Amino acid sequence: MEVLLEEGYAGLTYAKVAVRAGENKSLISYYFGSKQGLVAAVADRIGELITAEVLTKLRDVDSVENITGGLVAGVWKVMDDDQRVARLYFDLSAASVVDDRIREALHEVKDRWRQVISGYLATAGVPESEVPPLSTFLMAGVSGLAIERLEGYEPERLEAARQIFIRAAASLG
Repeated sequence: MEVLLEEGYAGLTYAKVAVRAGENKSLISYYFGSKQGLVAAVADRIGELITAEVLTKLRDVDSVENITGGLVAGVWKVMDDDQRVARLYFDLSAASVVDDRIREALHEVKDRWRQVISGYLATAGVPESEVPPLSTFLMAGVSGLAIERLEGYEPERLEAARQIFIRAAASLG
């Protein structure tokens, strides 16, 4: 994972992973099967890291407003701890457009996320028919805010956008 965090998808090679892991390059290749297999394993791990951190921020999930605020706070915490994690997630998202294996791995990560978010939305009383589109809205909105944060534009404007997003989501639930 460290090689991908440092080098990004384009800079990933078996040789770099082998050196970092203190293993033989052939062993890395054998274990993961392909570069895409290695990336899929890392995507899964990144998803677990982000999910674990976000879950610590999801408290009092009795309203869409609290759920949305917790989602954003959790992603912000991940970015505060190590911004490379968010950069890698978006790097892999870009690669997934042209690589089926990476796309499948990210779909699995996102599907797990949707299940978590959907469970909280159902608990908050969101009508069953609105849970799937609202969970997609929340995921897309949080991703968009995270990209804006990574780009580092005007923190005051980003904070205002975050608050508007939370209010908008609350109005839908």
